[in-house]
Amino acid sequence: MRTLKIALFIILIAVTSCSQYIPKSQYEEILDEYLTLKEATSETQENYVKQSKAMDAIFVELSTVSRKTVSLKSDIEIGQARMTQAEQIENSINDIKDQLAELERLASNNKELQKTISNLKQVIVSKEEEIRSLKDEISHKDETISSQKETISNQKVQISSQERQITEQLQTIKRQKQELVVQVNNQAKLLYQAGVDFEMIADASPEIKMKSNKTKVQNWTKLMYEKSASYLQSALDNGYSSAREDLARVRSKLNELD
Repeated sequence: MRTLKIALFIILIAVTSCSQYIPKSQYEEILDEYLTLKEATSETQENYVKQSKAMDAIFVELSTVSRKTVSLKSDIEIGQARMTQAEQIENSINDIKDQLAELERLASNNKELQKTISNLKQVIVSKEEEIRSLKDEISHKDETISSQKETISNQKVQISSQERQITEQLQTIKRQKQELVVQVNNQAKLLYQAGVDFEMIADASPEIKMKSNKTKVQNWTKLMYEKSASYLQSALDNGYSSAREDLARVRSKLNELD
């Protein structure tokens, strides 16, 4: 409001000091245009900020789900998994689905971000199927735990069982490493897409001529580019080499803002 008063004061001085008279209707038209632009800019910026926060929260939660899933698989392999572990992961997945629904509402007019949301939905579906399968496996192990203990007890008296256990452990470690590589690659792709999306959001920042608003928009645009660079760097660190060129481009845009 204070900025608006200052702007009006400057306009008034300009009008009164000008030798040519400006009609009131023209003055009011300029004022209406200014107010409309100011309101639209504020709403757009607020929506982009909400999208940014929602994406950050989703990626943090998704990373937590991936880490807990790997831990659950390891516990299943050694017979220490609990059903509550899988249920906690399910609750986290449901939270992500709610966050995705809110992000989808915020990004209803953002086609590029909608693509990322669609990809994330596919990841969630895959995670849900994976957890259901792990729950079935836990249930089966719980039902047969007594017989398994007896089998393990018999195996311990046999020298050959030790060799078999070592082999199984090595295979488990190898499989977990392979799964981790796949997860890292998938996460790197998501990080890369997030970086591209943040760059797109920054590129879409409106052109503002008023100095006070221009500074705010420039600061916000710089923040979006910094987020983009951060995600692209993470994607590069996780082995997504295609992010290198995009990272250089975003950093160049950041340098232009400094």
